[in-house]
Amino acid sequence: MTNLIATDAQSQEITSGLVDLFELGLPDGSTLYFHAGLNDSLDEIQFRDKKAPYAVREYTPMPMMIDGLDLNADGASARPALTVANIGTLFYSQLGNFKNDDLIGQRLIRRQTFQKYLYGESGDASPPIELRTQEYIIDRIGQETSVSVTFEMAAPFDLEGIKLPRRIVVGKYCSWKYQGHDTGKGGGCTWREDGGYSFRNSSDSTFSHNAYFNFEDSPLVINTTSFGTYSSSTAYTTDSYVSYSGKKWLCILNNTGQAPSSTSSYWKEAFTWVDYSSSTPYSEGALVRSSNTIWKSTHASNQNNTPAHGTGHWLREEVCGKTLQSCKARYGVVPIVNTSANQPPSGRTSKAARLPFGSFPGTLKY
Repeated sequence: MTNLIATDAQSQEITSGLVDLFELGLPDGSTLYFHAGLNDSLDEIQFRDKKAPYAVREYTPMPMMIDGLDLNADGASARPALTVANIGTLFYSQLGNFKNDDLIGQRLIRRQTFQKYLYGESGDASPPIELRTQEYIIDRIGQETSVSVTFEMAAPFDLEGIKLPRRIVVGKYCSWKYQGHDTGKGGGCTWREDGGYSFRNSSDSTFSHNAYFNFEDSPLVINTTSFGTYSSSTAYTTDSYVSYSGKKWLCILNNTGQAPSSTSSYWKEAFTWVDYSSSTPYSEGALVRSSNTIWKSTHASNQNNTPAHGTGHWLREEVCGKTLQSCKARYGVVPIVNTSANQPPSGRTSKAARLPFGSFPGTLKY
């Protein structure tokens, strides 16, 4: 991580203005990018995304102010307030079909950098150089007039160690038993043991699918899934599965010319399975579906050994990573085709998906 920001702050004189940038998530999954103005100028400015591929975003000027950002070591958490000018429905026009009330529960990201690190300026770089990002959840509308609208926000915080009725909150990792509700082990995880889910398309038709993932949240798909040969000239979408360098991959970010690899942010490795047969000898690492889940063979010539726990012949491959991303991969799963059943999962997830109650306290949406 670069220390250029710290170097600027520790110098005798800062010659570049500090810029506040805001990113507001909307209920449909899109994002509004805006800033509070720069040196009395209300021109659009551009800055790179925080994550690869560091796409350039344009931030629209919007008169606003944010206060209540004090950090306290004890007592109640700060509840910052964001006031946005609404003269002539200036802000309302940016929301499209949404109203101010629709923003409750949405995430607001505040980014700060110096002017010289903006896109096209002398310090422009990939990844971008900036101060620590701050994230808030819009909790309520504090005031709404013809002149301005004020949103009261809550800072997402770690609840680890706080005791809720009957259990202690554990931060970062889910404490429920994976598929506990479906297997009779109790808990709030309602993901089905067979990975079954229904998806309703825009035509109001519903189709059933089965989605399986491993500990790393890589998709486990039936071996009849279509894998095209990767080509650097093809434009791939998040519905694309390809074969490359002896492995299979799912596109998780639209791209052209980004070769699949284990370190690529555009692809995730996928693995295939077949339905178990006692008459088939399986090689080490082979995946099969048996008893509503996916298993991995632990040795070569594995034949007539029914997959089960404790046999030494198989290990369960369809397991949860117990993280927020693992929960999102399952409850937010979207099929690559929504007009027929039994489709593999897409590389994108539903932005409207909600976590099961209690798995990550304090989190309502993704």
